[in-house]
Amino acid sequence: MTMNKFTVLILGIIITLISCDARDRINRTPKEILKEKNLLESFSERVSYFPQEYSEVKTDTILSNGYHVNVKTFTDMESSYLKQFKHDSINYKYHYRDFKAEIVARHNSIIFHDVIDKQYVLKYDKTVSYYMETSILKSVWVNQEEGLNQNKLVLNILFTQPKTNAEKVFELVIDNKGDKKLINLTDLNQNYLTA
Repeated sequence: MTMNKFTVLILGIIITLISCDARDRINRTPKEILKEKNLLESFSERVSYFPQEYSEVKTDTILSNGYHVNVKTFTDMESSYLKQFKHDSINYKYHYRDFKAEIVARHNSIIFHDVIDKQYVLKYDKTVSYYMETSILKSVWVNQEEGLNQNKLVLNILFTQPKTNAEKVFELVIDNKGDKKLINLTDLNQNYLTA
């Protein structure tokens, strides 16, 4: 009797294996099979983040005209510009993370403490909103030569559109009382914008 149960079990396994020969899939495309298993999107989509991880750069500058500036540029992990395209039936999604720059400027006491990002520029220059939608903050630096010439603090702010040569440069001029002006150097016809 044990032999009969064993024979029936073996026979059942053989029948199961024979019936799973995938003949039903022979006439279907790989795309149809992946779609049936809900795997098509994971194979047809590539998502990338630039940069992949948080980064931060700090600079500390003391100018001979009495200004002391701390600039902390860091990755905004919550905000990014999404560039999508399709190539060889694969959907590519590139997320270019935004950057921000925290600026603390002193001239005997703190005269400026703010975060420079797209919103800061848009607060004073709405004409560049079309550009800011597809750009990221690339860099903020102290323009020492211009600052010494004007006897003020001069910061240059660079925005760029990823994978293009389109750039916009702004200049933030701060005097020793904390009064400031934002200048769109790329579109000089905008003149001075009081910040």
